[in-house]
This record gives sequence, C-alpha cells and structure tokens, in this order.
Amino acid sequence: MNIDIPLFKLVDRPLLPVAGSWVDAAPVVAMFFLLLASAYGALRLRGRARQIARRTVQLIAAFVFIIFLHRCLCMLRGWAFAMNLVGRNNILAFGHVCMFIVIFSIGTSFGRFFCGWVCPIHLFQEAIGKVTARRRTLSHPTTRKWAGYFMLTGVCVLVFWFAYQVRPGVRFFAENVAAVWGMALLLILFFVLAKDRWDASFKRVKYYSMGAWLALSMAGVFVTSSWCVLFGDEVDYSSMVGLIAVLGAGLVISMAWCRYLCPAGATLAVASKLAQYRVSDPKACTRCGKCASVCPMGALEPGRIDRSSCTYCGLCLEHCGAQWENKLSESHAAGSGKEERHA
Repeated sequence: MNIDIPLFKLVDRPLLPVAGSWVDAAPVVAMFFLLLASAYGALRLRGRARQIARRTVQLIAAFVFIIFLHRCLCMLRGWAFAMNLVGRNNILAFGHVCMFIVIFSIGTSFGRFFCGWVCPIHLFQEAIGKVTARRRTLSHPTTRKWAGYFMLTGVCVLVFWFAYQVRPGVRFFAENVAAVWGMALLLILFFVLAKDRWDASFKRVKYYSMGAWLALSMAGVFVTSSWCVLFGDEVDYSSMVGLIAVLGAGLVISMAWCRYLCPAGATLAVASKLAQYRVSDPKACTRCGKCASVCPMGALEPGRIDRSSCTYCGLCLEHCGAQWENKLSESHAAGSGKEERHA
C-alpha cells in the first residue's frame, strides 16, 4: 500500500536522461563525488577534523538522497533487475546496475566505506546509539541485560501495533518484506541480549539476508526495506514499519541493522575481502579495551578486528595506535625487498 506525497523530493524526475530511458546520471555522479570526498577525509585528515568531515559528508548525502534527488539507493534490487534485463534492454539494465557498480567498486578498495561515510541509515543509527551507550555504562551485567530487554519489549510493542494498523489486505508477504525483515531483527536482539558471545554468530545472518533479498528480487518481487521510505518518492507502509524497527533496534544494540541484517552491508562485507585499505594495529595489543569501547559496530575485540563489520568510521584510529593499512603498498614494498636481496 503506497501513498504518493507531492513534492516529497525537490527533484522528482531524472535530471540527465540517457537515450530516453529511465536512467539519470545525477545520483550516480553525486555518489561518486561523495565517496571521493569521503576517501580524502578518511585518509588525509586526522582526529576531530576527520570526524567533522565524515559528519559533513553524511549530512550532505542525507539531503541529496532523501530530500533532493528522486532515485532510490537499493543497489541490490537494481542489480537483480538489471540481470533480468540484460540482452533485452541493455540501456535500462545499465540504469539499474550503475549505482551498484559505483558502490561495490569502492568496496573492493575500502570495504564497507559507503556504510560509515555516506549511508544516511548509518548516520541515524549512530545518533540514536547514544542511548545504547548509556545502557552499556551500567555497572552490573544483569542490570544491563534487563534494561535491554525492557527497551526491546517497548520497541516490539510499538512496531507490532503499527504493523497491525497498516497491515495490507491482499498479498501479506510480498507487501510486507521490509516489515518482516524488521521483525526478524527484533527477534535476533532477544538472543543477542541473552548472551553477548552470540553477537559474532548472528553477524553472519546478514549473508543469508543478502541471499534471500537477491532471490526475491530475481523472482520479480519488488522488495522494499527500511530505507525505501526515505530514499523513494512515495511512502510505503511496510518500509515505515521496517524503519521504526531498525531505529528502535538501534536503541537496544548499537547499529543493530548494519550488524545483523543489512543486505547491502553484507554485499560490501564480501567486497571487503578484497579491500586494500584496512584498519590495523601494528602494536602489540595490551587488551585495554579502549578501541572496542568506541566502535559502534562491535568490530573490535582485544587482539582482533572483524573486517566484515568495520565501516571505516575512523573512531578507533585515535586509540591504541590503530591506523590505516595499505596492503597493496606493503606487498609492493615486500616484493621490492626480495628483488634487492636477490640482486
């Protein structure tokens, strides 16, 4: 069920059409320059200047893709639709896949860089994560756990009440994919709150989420997610339910959606296997826990970095000697050293 909202976007049609198709280059160009600015800020700036640059890019991206341009950012659905059009309408196929190409390409060098620097959903979750940080300061583990369950119960009541109010009456699953994903996220939180060590196990669920998302898209289901209510040019009730679930889950566990279920995040986590730039700590870990305490994604543990969860936010770079690692330059230097020894 959708409701058209006039003037929801300042620009509600393509700015630069390609060969008369639906394709418009403006969102792709905007994404390219936002990622370029992000890379400069991440690699060249230090300390507070880096975080100011990151927040600036995130706010610009939120304006561009929520308020200004009409195009949705669902790169996985676009990729699936593009594969169905290859050979039948290649120009339209390119229009669907071009956003995926830009974001995934940067992911092969910087991993989940898009998540930490450009994605508005990440920005909103970070903002509400301040509440989560307050809960973590509670001294007794049992108190922290039951405070989390109390908050999660309140979120569940709100989400299920809203889902009941806006339930569709025709095709339950096809019209409620975003809501189903949101409710699945809340279910995951019940298990993670029970035992902290299950956090790492449930982070793998995002790959199954990605597979299901692609399968539904390839089958022709127009899947929607929590971001669709923000990036699209119409309000979808299922996406609204999903968005409430995602933001509510972020009150309980920091960046819950990005950790456990985001299909786009899972895709970039796969790309991170090839990433040349990574966060590393060249010094011996003293297990002080400072870096882990500042990571919103829970990607850092004493002596270990979960690169599939790292979103390159850079918050850990000011602690314990963490820094950027360039695998390519290090491999080149190692190769040059071997050549010199042989000579």
